Amino acid sequence: MENTDAHGPAAKVVDRLWRAYAPFQRGRSTDRDLTAMLAVLLLAGFVDSADDPGEQVVKPWSRAVAEARTGYPPLRDLNNALLLASQHDRFPVLASWDPEKVFAGDGGADDLPWVADFLTALQHPPAAVEAGLTAVSELLVERYVAESAARTGEYYTPREVTRLVAESLSPQPGDRVLDPACGTGGFLAAAAQYLAEQGHGGASFEGYAMDHRNPHLAMLNLALHGVDRPLVRASDPGSMFRSPGSGMAEFVLCNPPFNQRVPGLEHHDWPFGQPPESNANFAWIQLAWARLSEKGKAALVMPAGAASAPGREAEIRKELLVGGALLAVVALPADLFSHTAVPVHLWILARDKSRHVPVGETESVLFIDASRLGTRAPRQARVLGPSDRDRISDRFHTWLRAPHSAPDEPGFSRTVPYEEILENDGCPLDPKLYVVPDREPPRAALDTRRLLDELTAQAESTAAATGRLRKSFDRSERVARDETEAPRVPLRRVLEDAAEGLPGAPALLLAGPSGSLIRADHYVDVGGVPVVMPKDLTGSGFSTAGVRCISERQAGGLERFRLRPGDVVLARRGELGRAAVVREEQHGWVCGTGCFLLRPPAGLDPDYFAAYLRGPEARTWLEAHSTGSMKMKTISLGVLGDLPVVLPGLAAQRAIAGTMARLDEHERLLREQLELTRRLRRDALNGGIIPAP
Repeated sequence: MENTDAHGPAAKVVDRLWRAYAPFQRGRSTDRDLTAMLAVLLLAGFVDSADDPGEQVVKPWSRAVAEARTGYPPLRDLNNALLLASQHDRFPVLASWDPEKVFAGDGGADDLPWVADFLTALQHPPAAVEAGLTAVSELLVERYVAESAARTGEYYTPREVTRLVAESLSPQPGDRVLDPACGTGGFLAAAAQYLAEQGHGGASFEGYAMDHRNPHLAMLNLALHGVDRPLVRASDPGSMFRSPGSGMAEFVLCNPPFNQRVPGLEHHDWPFGQPPESNANFAWIQLAWARLSEKGKAALVMPAGAASAPGREAEIRKELLVGGALLAVVALPADLFSHTAVPVHLWILARDKSRHVPVGETESVLFIDASRLGTRAPRQARVLGPSDRDRISDRFHTWLRAPHSAPDEPGFSRTVPYEEILENDGCPLDPKLYVVPDREPPRAALDTRRLLDELTAQAESTAAATGRLRKSFDRSERVARDETEAPRVPLRRVLEDAAEGLPGAPALLLAGPSGSLIRADHYVDVGGVPVVMPKDLTGSGFSTAGVRCISERQAGGLERFRLRPGDVVLARRGELGRAAVVREEQHGWVCGTGCFLLRPPAGLDPDYFAAYLRGPEARTWLEAHSTGSMKMKTISLGVLGDLPVVLPGLAAQRAIAGTMARLDEHERLLREQLELTRRLRRDALNGGIIPAP
């Protein structure tokens, strides 16, 4: 196995490469950078290790290296080297891709100004090829995800999670491995690396990227992991669900987009029940199961909420269970992902359960609560170490051999029969509901220790948030240095400028529907489409605690007021200045009577505008121009159009919005830490330290 230790040669190479790259991140689009980095690594490895890469490849590569050392942009020669290499019969990426999209663009050398420094740094010892290109590429992708402002278009799955899945499912030579939402190709790469470490090969790999920027990135990543001629296609959820593909796979591994809204799901034939249009989680689960061969297994990363979501999702969970599709559910720790602290579950499925467990032992599910595993350094994501992964995968393999004989482990795992799961309303599949806790100390001492553990974890999270906040402020200050004084532009004028021909989708500002369009008798008690009112707007988004819903049929007649990702919903009465940005989770909700709906033009970042509305300048202006009583202030659509908006450049807007989001996160963590401290004080004097009388 190649060395990916934090102090190993691969880490030293990546640190050197990143120091060469990092100064060029500011003030430019970095979407293509990671793809170009991996292409440079792959080309370097090919030139160094191929038996005969050919003079026509070596010459432009050597010229590019020489040009880089003098500071001259080497893009033309790199592009020629990659184009010629891709036509070589031993080059590990198919020639059908377009290398020109990697190193050439409309901006010429300005598109990738970092390449000369990066290529020069690559030549210093220790060499990337000697350190191991697989390890270097893995660490470089991780560094990019953790420290770059750009995203890979789909959520990056940490290497420890992809390794855990590969070790748990154990692909074999000749197997077909599929990832229908492959992102950077991490799951497929982990499966390939697992096979290589077992001394095997010969598996086939199939990937689909939901973000159309990612096929080249994933193919390069797979090639660096030893996959010869990988092929990754661009797709989208709607197309995948309509045409799931031909041929069955022995393994489907996937971290699909969470809680995604995909229209038209009712037109497909679903094996376990039609998923709701507003949430495609169970569409992805059923797609994975449908692509399995008779002996196949699937593993999907799912949001924790999928284990207990009500309504149609609960019905599908029941059908999955009684249909024998579910092998295990694993609760993973929080903070595994770089850009979110949300805990996730791992669902492991089988096309035919009887092929994997002994006869007569199919009607049970293995639940593993691994939420307390892993380690976390300050300001870093949590990491599942080799011993953590071994504990999970070994437990799963032991369970497969003898579900009823393998002993339960209090606090970690338990085998649960179908009857017990079906007795619970909604057929929940959260491991924490079924795994028996460890033997506990006396109640008061337990509470105190638990609170201390929570306080320690909270302090670590706050320290990490402080580091992210500092980086965000540094980024904002760098952008601000390049800005002239930002003008104050009436909101109406911002929208009019967009309508007069500036690029971008049409902007929109309107008041929510009148009371006659949404009457009291239109609201439903179960299911339906949420209607956003001022009380549902919070400082960080939308609260679902008291949100009310109308039927899908009623919402269909209010299409003009339905929310899209990137919209901003503003309060028009009560506490003015409340605003929230619509995400994928709120797609299709309805703007209520007491709110305004803003669909910003291309030149106005929604997160910046929402943060500006919540700031003192906008709130003071809105208060001064409102009408109504002191308890119920109101602002009209016409007056809102006169709101002066401080409008810096788009890059500055995004940097400011990022900083405000970090401040919101930091404030939330501090409040939680203060509340934990107060609870700890109460419990410590109530038997936690001083014995109760």
